[in-house]
Order: sequence, then structure tokens, then C-alpha cells
Amino acid sequence: MKENKSVKSNSDGVMGSLGVPKEKAKDFKGTLKRLLGYLKPQKTNFILVIIFAIFSTIFSIVGPKITGLAITRVVEGVMGKFAVMSKNSDLVKSGKIGNIKLPGLDFPYIERIILILLGLYLLSALFGYLQNYIMAGVAQKTVYNLRKDVNHKLSLLPLKFYDARTHGEILSRVTNDIDNISTTLQQSLTQLITSVITIIGIIVMMLSISPIMTLVVVLTLPLYIVATASVAKYSQKHFAEQQKQIGALNGHVEEMYTGNNIIKSFGRKKDCIEKFETINDKLYNSGWKAQFMSGMIMPMMTFIGNIGYVIICVFGGYLATLGKISIGDIQAFIQYSSQFTQPIVQAANITNIIQSTIASSERVFEILDEIEELPDASPNTIIEFPKGAVKFEHVDFSYKSDESLIENMNIDVKPGHTIAIVGPTGAGKTTLVNLLMRFYEIDAGKISI
Repeated sequence: MKENKSVKSNSDGVMGSLGVPKEKAKDFKGTLKRLLGYLKPQKTNFILVIIFAIFSTIFSIVGPKITGLAITRVVEGVMGKFAVMSKNSDLVKSGKIGNIKLPGLDFPYIERIILILLGLYLLSALFGYLQNYIMAGVAQKTVYNLRKDVNHKLSLLPLKFYDARTHGEILSRVTNDIDNISTTLQQSLTQLITSVITIIGIIVMMLSISPIMTLVVVLTLPLYIVATASVAKYSQKHFAEQQKQIGALNGHVEEMYTGNNIIKSFGRKKDCIEKFETINDKLYNSGWKAQFMSGMIMPMMTFIGNIGYVIICVFGGYLATLGKISIGDIQAFIQYSSQFTQPIVQAANITNIIQSTIASSERVFEILDEIEELPDASPNTIIEFPKGAVKFEHVDFSYKSDESLIENMNIDVKPGHTIAIVGPTGAGKTTLVNLLMRFYEIDAGKISI
């Protein structure tokens, strides 16, 4: 047997696989497109979710505009009363105010407005309930199919895959990452849809009140986009690193608990604790950076929103003094402007959640993209009376494509012979037996029994 001098493996020829494999280059668009592919079977229900979200948002958005009509009518009644009293100031001073017919508030009109608002908000709540109910089914069915595909894939992967990863790393992808996808589909995706529809609806309602003031609000929108994009650009890599370190930590803890007796026997407790602290520190740093970056969005959005709010109040008051806008419309517009920032902030926060979800999705899809174990040739040859002849002919093998382990190995074991496999740690003794049992596929050559 020819021993390869370039062997870089651990005990018995198995590569140093206890470390987590390096993260591949992130493909946000490709991973997102692939994840959306799992939503295709739920296309009809997903369209219903969007429709119900539109109705729920519309009924909620119309509320301030109708409330403004009631406020305008109240203000008109009060101002009319003061106008009559001012016109008849002499009678007021003389105490003969009873002789003045004062205009009153239009209570029937206000009651109708209240009933209309009550009906609108009830319909909004109903459509919101249906939206969340259907989306819960869409999310769970999508994740169910994803989890089933992963489980089926794991049953087809060769031993090489499991040797190259810790149990905790695999479990982290199957449980933590898929749960992260489930939470985003069920909660964050619905909120994102509602936020986008709310932004569009509010812009339409503000345009119906005052295009000029709407322009003032819209001019602040690029500030939101720049702030969100700048934060998301740096937060994605930290979220990806966070998920990677969670898998590494789970894998290390699982190994330490299952191999506790061996660790104590060989006096490796201190080394295990040091490795745990190293991984834990990396997880802390990546998690802290990811959460800090996402936490910056809220104060930035609030600051930009407050600037726009002050400008609208001053400009709206000026237009009211010119009689170009009613008091009720000002109140409605101010309410819309304050609501305008909420869905933007919400969408900005969800952007960070989606970054984490895409990182989780990519880790799951990496499992689905692994090369499966090659099936046996059909029909198989069954040796009813094995004679013990084993032959390796020009066999090449490597655990990693860029690190050759065995090159042009030839072994011819005759029936009745006893062969001893000896060599230092890492020479490939266990690897030789694994190849004979076809736990791994050879790169070249032939093994015959």
C-alpha cells in the first residue's frame, strides 16, 4: 500500500471534521427565490392573504379621514356659535342672550360618523383575523414540506457528510434554522405585506387631502430608505455569522455531553471548556453586532419621522389660516403622517428579520444540495460462497477535493491470507476499512471482492 505523505487528517484517517464548515458566499436573491418556490403550492391561499390584508388595511386607513369630517362639523358648529355671539355682542353684554338663536352641533351627523367608524373598524378586524388565520396555515404547510424534504435528504446522504459535521451542527440546521423560517413566514411576512399596503394607502389618503403637504412627507421617504439600506448592508453578515456560531455551539455541547466519560479519562476537560468559551465569545460578538445594527433602525426612523411631523404641523397651520384646508383635514393629515412612519419602521425592522431568515434558509438549502450516496448497481451480485479475495486496483481517494489522501493504491489479498494494517495515527487505517465497506466513494480505480 502506498502511503501518501500529504495526509492532513486526524485519527485513523478521518478528516478534522469537528469544526463547522466555512460559510459559502451568500446569494440573497437566489436563496429568496428558492424559498418562495416552496410557497408556490400555497399560491391561492397566499393571494387570499394579500386580498384580506388589502381590505383590512383600507378599512383601517379610511378611519382618520371620516373622523376628520366629524371634527370639521363640530368646529363649524362651535365657530358658528361664536360668530353669532360676536355679531350680537351688545345683546350678550346686556344679558339678553336668550333672544339670540344660536346654531347647535349636528349630533345626528356625528352619530352617523361614529356608527360608520365602528363598522369600518369591525370589518378591518374581521379581515385581519382571516388574513392571520390563512397565513398560519400557509406558513406551517410550507415549513412542513421543507422539513420533510430535509428529513428525506438526510436519509440519502453518505457517511462522509456526517463525518464532516457535528451532530449539533446538523440539528441546528434542522431545528433552529427551520423554526426561524417558520416564524418569519407566519408573522413577519404578514406584517411586511400589511406595512407595504398601509404605506400605499396612507399616501393615497394624504394626496386626497393636500398634495402639497403630501410632497413634504414623501420627501422624507428617501431618508428612511437610505437609513434602512445602510444598516441592512452591514447586518446581514452578522446574522449569518450568528447562525453559524449557534450551530457550532450546539455541536460542541452535544459532543461534550455524549463524550463526557472519554473527556474525563483523557483529562481534556480544560480544553473543552476553553473551546466552549471561544465559540461562546464568537457567538456573543456576532449576536451583539447583529442586534445592535438592527436596534439602530428604530431611533433613526423615529428621528426622521419627528422632523417630518414638525414640518407638517407648521405648514398645515399656515394653510388653515389661508382657508385652503379644514381643521378636520389637518387633524386627519397629522394622524396619517404619524401613521406613515409606523409601517416604514416596521418594514425596516422586518428587513433585518428577513436577513436572518435568508441566512437560515441558505444553511438549510446547503443540506438539500449535498451530493447523495451513490446507489448500488442493479442487479446486484450476491456472493453465495465468498472465498476471501479482496483487490484494490489503482485506487484514489480524498476526503476533500483539494487534499489528496490515497493515490494509486494497489492491494491484492489472496484467499486464506491474513493481512495486518498498521501505521501511525492518520495513515489511513480506518479509511481503508471504510472504503472496503463502501462507506465512502473512491475517486478513481476499483475495489473488488
